[in-house]
Amino acid sequence: MGVTGRTYDIISADSHVVEPPDLWEKWLEKKHQDKAPKLIKDEDGGDAWLYTPDGQPAPLGLVCCVGVAKENMKWTGFSYGENIHPSVHDGKSRLEILDIDGVDAEFLYPPQRAVMTWMGFEDSDIHLAGLQAYNRWLQESFCAADPARLFGIYQIPNLGIETAAAEVKRAKDLGFRGVVIGMWPTGNKQLTTADDPFWAAAVELEMPVSIHFRLASQGTGHVPSVGAVGAVGAVAGMCDMPLLILDLVFSGVFDRFPKLQMVGVETGVGWIPHMAEMMDDRYWRNRGHAKWGLKRLPSQYTKENWTSTFIIDRIGVAIRHAVGLDRMCWSTDFPHHGNDWPYSRRSIDEHFVNVPEDERRMIVADNAAKLYGLI
Repeated sequence: MGVTGRTYDIISADSHVVEPPDLWEKWLEKKHQDKAPKLIKDEDGGDAWLYTPDGQPAPLGLVCCVGVAKENMKWTGFSYGENIHPSVHDGKSRLEILDIDGVDAEFLYPPQRAVMTWMGFEDSDIHLAGLQAYNRWLQESFCAADPARLFGIYQIPNLGIETAAAEVKRAKDLGFRGVVIGMWPTGNKQLTTADDPFWAAAVELEMPVSIHFRLASQGTGHVPSVGAVGAVGAVAGMCDMPLLILDLVFSGVFDRFPKLQMVGVETGVGWIPHMAEMMDDRYWRNRGHAKWGLKRLPSQYTKENWTSTFIIDRIGVAIRHAVGLDRMCWSTDFPHHGNDWPYSRRSIDEHFVNVPEDERRMIVADNAAKLYGLI
């Protein structure tokens, strides 16, 4: 039994919330209400968020898939109070959904479109107010339904290194167990030693730092074909995350902060052993002329400082010892369209055929519990 007084058999290391229709009205400071996202109707009469006056409506269908048959999934035509299940934005309803699915706890990531909109404001007061409103709602409303089962991940603003480091402490003081960044802590496109105060704060406060898919400044320059657009999310993490791992490893961040724990969210794990092998090979071939002086082989940092989450990754489970048994965490991505509710237990069984029970338990529960200090 852990510090929360509970025993966890299944933990989703990556689930999400969707903002309730009254989030900004109730939680955002009155002086910023004119900047708040507005609910409008989409082309099929469903609800959509208009995040900026000159933006495009953001419908809700594919981020609110609770009990929706795969053939009926689409972006438009879904409305709060009608065909959107309240568990996407209400903590008490989420607990009922978890019970049906057999999931004991979740670590909760933000609605990406909403938080990236607030991070796009150059006015620091508005930028911070929007994110703090979201973070307070997550902790004080949604997760308050059961703080031993619902664990929010705190969104760090993009307002420079001093604010970023201070927000780690704020997150800790509010009871969060981890933070997520959308940019390097300085806000710069390139990782430098100027980001170090943030990593130092995360280590001191024992707060794992997540990156969901990629950083906002990151991009491959590739524009997918129209037919491929819907599948991009399935591979985005394993395409973009290796570049961030390379930056962190070869810039010496983990040498300067050996206790720093990073989490690659929704990235999958099957690609990690090959990347680690290639890092080691290039390190040995180029360490002289490149003047690299890492304290360990690059692959060792993926085994000691990095954890990754997956939804569907049978190959990753099959090569779990090469990935690192204690460096991979199962997740549902609930309520997004990649989730398998109410059949998460069946999905787990299909992944872990002939896997020893103790190894299965590590990946579906204990690794996440240990990472976030539940055990």
